[in-house]
Amino acid sequence: MNNSMDSIPVLMDIIEDDAPGVEPAMDRTAAFLGELAAHLATVIHDHADELVHNACREMEALLLEQVSDRLRAQLPSLIAGIIEQHFRGPGGGA
Repeated sequence: MNNSMDSIPVLMDIIEDDAPGVEPAMDRTAAFLGELAAHLATVIHDHADELVHNACREMEALLLEQVSDRLRAQLPSLIAGIIEQHFRGPGGGA
């Protein structure tokens, strides 16, 4: 039983930030902040892009509704003018 406990590796050395091969804490913090800033920029850009696309779709729907309403309002007089012009004939004068 004691032999199996001896085979388990145990870290005994103290690793300090200024040890060779270990990045200083400020470099790790700067790297973390850089990664965080890049991630935030990506997420915020994607969200803003989605908001802009939604706004464009809403404006397009509103514009389509306005054009449809104008056409609905003008269509009766347009049809009446075309019918009147048709029955007057080509030389009917205005």
